Amino acid sequence: MLARQLIEEEYFEELPQEQQKIIRRKIVRRNVQKDPRRRKAVCFLVVGALIYGLILWFSSCLASEVYEVGRIQAEASALEKSNETLRVENAKLKSHSRIKEIAVTQLGMTVPQENYFAGNQTKH
Repeated sequence: MLARQLIEEEYFEELPQEQQKIIRRKIVRRNVQKDPRRRKAVCFLVVGALIYGLILWFSSCLASEVYEVGRIQAEASALEKSNETLRVENAKLKSHSRIKEIAVTQLGMTVPQENYFAGNQTKH
């Protein structure tokens, strides 16, 4: 043993039992060295958990965006179909034959036999 350790042990034996217990606890705590491999392992574990959490969060955001895009596409196709039916209905309503039929049957109008145009007549 070293001389310093002998002196410390002699001093230690002179102390009362309660103080010896307290000092032993402090010595045990002081002598315990942290293992650097353990610290690295904990760091890798924490970093790995963070990366895994970020990947899960990113994939969930991506999945929700994909569902949202699918819903919007379905809504757009439904609106396109509705728009096409409205175009067909609009074309039917603008039809000249339909307008003529309504004018004759419902409004009692008649179709003129001859067309007259107002203006200067020029001879060629």
